Amino acid sequence: MPITRFPAWPLVGLAMLGIGHSGSAAELRSKAIAFQTASPQAPAGLETGSILYAELTKTVDAKKAKVGDPVSAVLTADVLAHGKIVLRHDSKLVGHVTEAQVHTKEAPESRLGIVFDKAITKSGDIPFQSLLLAIRPGERPVVDVPNAPSPMSNTAQQQPMQTNPSPQVPRVNRSLGDDAKSRDHRMPETGPTDIDGLSLSSPANGGTQTIVSRKRTVKLESGVKIELRVTSK
Repeated sequence: MPITRFPAWPLVGLAMLGIGHSGSAAELRSKAIAFQTASPQAPAGLETGSILYAELTKTVDAKKAKVGDPVSAVLTADVLAHGKIVLRHDSKLVGHVTEAQVHTKEAPESRLGIVFDKAITKSGDIPFQSLLLAIRPGERPVVDVPNAPSPMSNTAQQQPMQTNPSPQVPRVNRSLGDDAKSRDHRMPETGPTDIDGLSLSSPANGGTQTIVSRKRTVKLESGVKIELRVTSK
Protein backbone atom coordinates (compact mmCIF):
# COMPACT_ATOMS: atom_id res chain seq x y z
CA MET A 1 0.00 0.00 0.00
CA PRO A 2 1.52 3.29 -1.03
CA ILE A 3 2.24 5.81 1.72
CA THR A 4 0.76 9.24 1.17
CA ARG A 5 3.26 11.99 1.92
CA PHE A 6 2.14 15.52 2.85
CA PRO A 7 4.36 18.49 2.21
CA ALA A 8 6.25 19.65 5.29
CA TRP A 9 6.15 23.39 4.60
CA PRO A 10 2.68 24.02 6.16
CA LEU A 11 3.89 22.55 9.47
CA VAL A 12 7.00 24.63 9.37
CA GLY A 13 4.94 27.74 8.62
CA LEU A 14 2.55 27.04 11.52
CA ALA A 15 5.47 26.55 13.89
CA MET A 16 7.04 29.80 12.76
CA LEU A 17 3.67 31.56 13.09
CA GLY A 18 3.29 30.33 16.65
CA ILE A 19 6.79 31.45 17.59
CA GLY A 20 6.17 34.88 16.08
CA HIS A 21 2.82 35.22 17.90
CA SER A 22 4.26 34.26 21.28
CA GLY A 23 7.21 36.55 20.73
CA SER A 24 5.01 39.57 19.96
CA ALA A 25 2.82 38.93 23.02
CA ALA A 26 5.84 38.79 25.30
CA GLU A 27 7.20 41.94 23.75
CA LEU A 28 3.93 43.81 24.24
CA ARG A 29 3.74 42.63 27.83
CA SER A 30 7.28 43.84 28.58
CA LYS A 31 6.56 47.22 26.96
CA ALA A 32 3.40 47.63 29.04
CA ILE A 33 5.29 46.91 32.26
CA ALA A 34 8.02 49.35 31.30
CA PHE A 35 5.44 52.05 30.47
CA GLN A 36 3.68 51.64 33.81
CA THR A 37 6.97 51.83 35.65
CA ALA A 38 8.22 54.90 33.79
CA SER A 39 4.89 56.77 33.77
CA PRO A 40 3.17 56.66 37.16
CA GLN A 41 -0.50 57.53 37.34
CA ALA A 42 -1.01 61.27 37.64
CA PRO A 43 -2.65 62.50 40.86
CA ALA A 44 -6.27 63.55 40.79
CA GLY A 45 -6.97 67.26 40.53
CA LEU A 46 -8.81 69.48 42.98
CA GLU A 47 -12.36 70.52 42.32
CA THR A 48 -13.12 74.21 41.91
CA GLY A 49 -14.74 75.46 45.09
CA SER A 50 -12.95 73.02 47.40
CA ILE A 51 -12.05 74.44 50.82
CA LEU A 52 -8.54 73.84 52.14
CA TYR A 53 -7.78 74.06 55.86
CA ALA A 54 -4.08 74.46 56.62
CA GLU A 55 -1.57 76.08 58.94
CA LEU A 56 1.62 77.96 58.17
CA THR A 57 4.87 76.10 58.74
CA LYS A 58 7.06 79.21 58.62
CA THR A 59 6.60 82.77 59.85
CA VAL A 60 5.80 85.40 57.23
CA ASP A 61 6.74 88.96 58.22
CA ALA A 62 5.95 91.92 55.99
CA LYS A 63 9.05 93.65 57.40
CA LYS A 64 11.35 90.98 55.96
CA ALA A 65 9.33 89.42 53.15
CA LYS A 66 9.74 90.36 49.50
CA VAL A 67 7.46 89.78 46.55
CA GLY A 68 8.03 86.26 45.26
CA ASP A 69 9.35 84.81 48.54
CA PRO A 70 8.06 81.26 49.13
CA VAL A 71 5.32 80.57 51.67
CA SER A 72 4.66 77.07 52.98
CA ALA A 73 1.79 75.45 54.85
CA VAL A 74 0.50 71.98 55.65
CA LEU A 75 -3.06 70.70 55.36
CA THR A 76 -4.84 69.97 58.62
CA ALA A 77 -7.82 68.15 57.06
CA ASP A 78 -8.34 65.77 54.15
CA VAL A 79 -9.77 67.21 50.92
CA LEU A 80 -12.43 65.13 49.15
CA ALA A 81 -13.69 65.12 45.58
CA HIS A 82 -16.55 62.81 44.48
CA GLY A 83 -16.23 60.87 47.73
CA LYS A 84 -12.50 60.21 47.32
CA ILE A 85 -9.54 61.77 49.11
CA VAL A 86 -7.52 63.87 46.64
CA LEU A 87 -5.32 65.55 49.28
CA ARG A 88 -4.45 64.10 52.66
CA HIS A 89 -4.23 66.16 55.82
CA ASP A 90 -0.42 66.11 55.91
CA SER A 91 0.10 67.32 52.33
CA LYS A 92 2.32 70.36 51.84
CA LEU A 93 1.05 73.56 50.23
CA VAL A 94 3.40 75.96 48.47
CA GLY A 95 2.75 79.61 47.68
CA HIS A 96 4.49 82.97 47.49
CA VAL A 97 4.29 86.55 48.69
CA THR A 98 2.43 88.93 46.35
CA GLU A 99 2.73 92.14 48.39
CA ALA A 100 4.61 93.37 51.47
CA GLN A 101 4.32 96.81 53.07
CA VAL A 102 5.60 97.76 56.54
CA HIS A 103 3.81 100.03 59.02
CA THR A 104 5.29 103.54 59.19
CA LYS A 105 4.11 107.02 60.15
CA GLU A 106 4.01 108.03 56.51
CA ALA A 107 2.26 104.80 55.46
CA PRO A 108 0.33 103.55 58.51
CA GLU A 109 -1.38 100.74 56.60
CA SER A 110 0.76 97.59 56.56
CA ARG A 111 -0.12 95.04 53.89
CA LEU A 112 0.84 91.42 53.28
CA GLY A 113 -0.41 89.41 50.34
CA ILE A 114 0.09 85.64 50.08
CA VAL A 115 -1.27 83.13 47.58
CA PHE A 116 -1.01 79.34 47.41
CA ASP A 117 -0.89 77.61 44.03
CA LYS A 118 0.55 74.12 44.45
CA ALA A 119 0.17 71.02 46.60
CA ILE A 120 3.00 68.51 46.96
CA THR A 121 2.03 64.85 47.46
CA LYS A 122 3.76 61.49 47.21
CA SER A 123 2.09 60.92 43.82
CA GLY A 124 3.18 64.25 42.38
CA ASP A 125 2.44 67.97 42.38
CA ILE A 126 -1.10 69.33 42.01
CA PRO A 127 -1.26 72.91 40.68
CA PHE A 128 -4.27 75.07 41.50
CA GLN A 129 -5.33 78.66 42.07
CA SER A 130 -6.84 79.72 45.38
CA LEU A 131 -8.28 82.62 47.34
CA LEU A 132 -7.49 83.33 50.99
CA LEU A 133 -10.76 83.28 52.94
CA ALA A 134 -9.75 83.49 56.60
CA ILE A 135 -6.85 83.45 59.04
CA ARG A 136 -7.04 82.22 62.64
CA PRO A 137 -4.54 82.32 65.51
CA GLY A 138 -2.55 79.16 66.06
CA GLU A 139 -3.13 76.94 69.06
CA ARG A 140 -0.91 77.84 72.00
CA PRO A 141 0.77 74.87 73.70
CA VAL A 142 -0.20 74.13 77.29
CA VAL A 143 2.88 74.26 79.54
CA ASP A 144 2.93 72.02 82.60
CA VAL A 145 4.62 74.05 85.36
CA PRO A 146 6.45 71.79 87.86
CA ASN A 147 5.85 72.20 91.59
CA ALA A 148 2.69 74.16 90.96
CA PRO A 149 0.89 75.35 94.12
CA SER A 150 -2.07 73.36 95.33
CA PRO A 151 -5.51 74.66 94.33
CA MET A 152 -6.20 74.97 98.08
CA SER A 153 -4.51 78.20 99.24
CA ASN A 154 -3.41 78.84 102.82
CA THR A 155 -6.27 81.24 103.33
CA ALA A 156 -8.76 78.61 102.25
CA GLN A 157 -7.18 76.00 104.50
CA GLN A 158 -7.42 78.30 107.55
CA GLN A 159 -11.13 78.89 107.10
CA PRO A 160 -13.32 76.68 109.30
CA MET A 161 -15.38 74.00 107.67
CA GLN A 162 -19.06 74.75 107.41
CA THR A 163 -21.48 72.18 108.71
CA ASN A 164 -24.70 71.30 106.91
CA PRO A 165 -24.10 73.64 104.00
CA SER A 166 -27.13 74.65 102.03
CA PRO A 167 -25.87 75.78 98.66
CA GLN A 168 -28.19 77.79 96.53
CA VAL A 169 -28.67 76.22 93.17
CA PRO A 170 -29.26 78.89 90.52
CA ARG A 171 -32.35 78.48 88.46
CA VAL A 172 -31.62 78.19 84.77
CA ASN A 173 -34.25 79.07 82.24
CA ARG A 174 -33.12 76.63 79.55
CA SER A 175 -34.56 77.17 76.12
CA LEU A 176 -35.42 74.39 73.71
CA GLY A 177 -32.35 75.05 71.57
CA ASP A 178 -29.75 74.95 74.35
CA ASP A 179 -29.22 71.18 74.14
CA ALA A 180 -28.53 71.40 70.43
CA LYS A 181 -26.17 74.33 70.94
CA SER A 182 -24.17 72.45 73.56
CA ARG A 183 -23.57 69.60 71.13
CA ASP A 184 -22.51 71.89 68.30
CA HIS A 185 -18.70 71.97 68.39
CA ARG A 186 -18.22 73.98 65.22
CA MET A 187 -16.02 77.05 65.32
CA PRO A 188 -17.98 80.29 65.78
CA GLU A 189 -18.33 82.44 62.71
CA THR A 190 -16.17 85.44 63.63
CA GLY A 191 -15.51 86.77 60.16
CA PRO A 192 -12.44 86.41 57.93
CA THR A 193 -10.01 86.86 60.82
CA ASP A 194 -10.07 86.97 64.62
CA ILE A 195 -6.42 87.98 65.04
CA ASP A 196 -6.31 91.35 66.80
CA GLY A 197 -5.47 94.22 64.49
CA LEU A 198 -5.60 92.22 61.24
CA SER A 199 -8.24 92.27 58.52
CA LEU A 200 -8.65 91.01 54.97
CA SER A 201 -8.97 93.46 52.11
CA SER A 202 -10.01 92.42 48.62
CA PRO A 203 -8.97 94.68 45.71
CA ALA A 204 -11.64 96.11 43.44
CA ASN A 205 -10.35 94.19 40.40
CA GLY A 206 -11.03 90.83 42.10
CA GLY A 207 -7.39 89.95 42.71
CA THR A 208 -5.86 88.19 45.69
CA GLN A 209 -6.86 88.92 49.28
CA THR A 210 -4.46 91.10 51.26
CA ILE A 211 -3.91 91.03 55.02
CA VAL A 212 -4.04 94.60 56.35
CA SER A 213 -3.20 96.25 59.68
CA ARG A 214 -3.18 99.94 60.68
CA LYS A 215 -1.73 99.19 64.12
CA ARG A 216 1.52 97.41 63.33
CA THR A 217 3.46 95.62 60.59
CA VAL A 218 1.65 92.47 59.52
CA LYS A 219 3.34 89.33 60.78
CA LEU A 220 1.90 85.82 60.57
CA GLU A 221 3.54 83.45 63.01
CA SER A 222 4.23 79.81 62.21
CA GLY A 223 1.16 77.79 63.18
CA VAL A 224 -1.40 80.41 62.12
CA LYS A 225 -4.40 78.65 60.60
CA ILE A 226 -5.57 79.64 57.14
CA GLU A 227 -8.62 78.82 55.05
CA LEU A 228 -8.42 78.72 51.26
CA ARG A 229 -10.92 78.21 48.46
CA VAL A 230 -9.82 76.66 45.16
CA THR A 231 -10.85 79.03 42.36
CA SER A 232 -9.53 77.01 39.39
CA LYS A 233 -7.45 73.95 38.60
